[in-house]
Amino acid sequence: MNKILLFGAISVFSLSCSSSNDDNPFDNSDPTIQNVVLPVKVTNEGVTMKVNYNGTKIISLISTTSPGFRIEFSYTDDYITNIKHYYNNILDTSIDYTYSSGRLATAVNKEYSDSGVIQATVTYTYTHVSTTQINVKKQAILGPNTNYTMNNVYTYNSNGNMVSSTGTGTGVTSGNSVNYTQNGTYIHTEKNYAFKNVKGLDKIIFNGDTDDNVSILFSNIKNSLGTFKSSIVSTTAGGTGNVFLNYKYTTTFNPTGYPSIESRQELDSSGNPTATPPDQFIYEYNYQ
Repeated sequence: MNKILLFGAISVFSLSCSSSNDDNPFDNSDPTIQNVVLPVKVTNEGVTMKVNYNGTKIISLISTTSPGFRIEFSYTDDYITNIKHYYNNILDTSIDYTYSSGRLATAVNKEYSDSGVIQATVTYTYTHVSTTQINVKKQAILGPNTNYTMNNVYTYNSNGNMVSSTGTGTGVTSGNSVNYTQNGTYIHTEKNYAFKNVKGLDKIIFNGDTDDNVSILFSNIKNSLGTFKSSIVSTTAGGTGNVFLNYKYTTTFNPTGYPSIESRQELDSSGNPTATPPDQFIYEYNYQ
């Protein structure tokens, strides 16, 4: 189904969430009792999403107009262990997280058909080398005779933000062998990421690729993105292809240093804006 599209995910999902250690999760409509900055509303393309919490644990993001769409978060203690995406009350994707020694060990993303059949599975396995490096094995099973494995190195700066991702891999597309090379670079602002203070998101690793769909929204990003560039070169017996992505973020921050208006513009390989209109998000917080 793959209806979740990067930052556009919020605009199409009405979200509800549960916590595995709370049998009666509640809609915290007044998070001003919390002592950290948390987003309480997100608006994209005229759709407003209400964000609810249990303390600082994210319980739900709920569309004010389409309650059939939702994302559900499950916690075990202070760790997020599952995120489910529903589309018109039908399960679209489910991501399971496991941890080792307090750090993320695996993330398994499953995509479902309308009838509940698994259509694709992407598994990330993380090896924490140091405070500035994580090695990541990405295994994707996308259908009959279509799969790939990538081995990447994520590099981080002193602030804990990923600044580069490089890797190589092999796969099969429609029965044909493919070799891959991937390079990504990320430049962050000195200001805060909107969901920075949500409990458990500091453990969810930003995967830095566009088919992840979740971690670019809910992850351990510390500071808002300024630019993002990625190139994936695929080589087969028939030739070479290149998928190039380039985005520039223009953000207005509130007095507390959190994004109030964020626009993401797609750029071409020369750095010029494409014809695609920018994605714009408007955030409201418990503390403005």
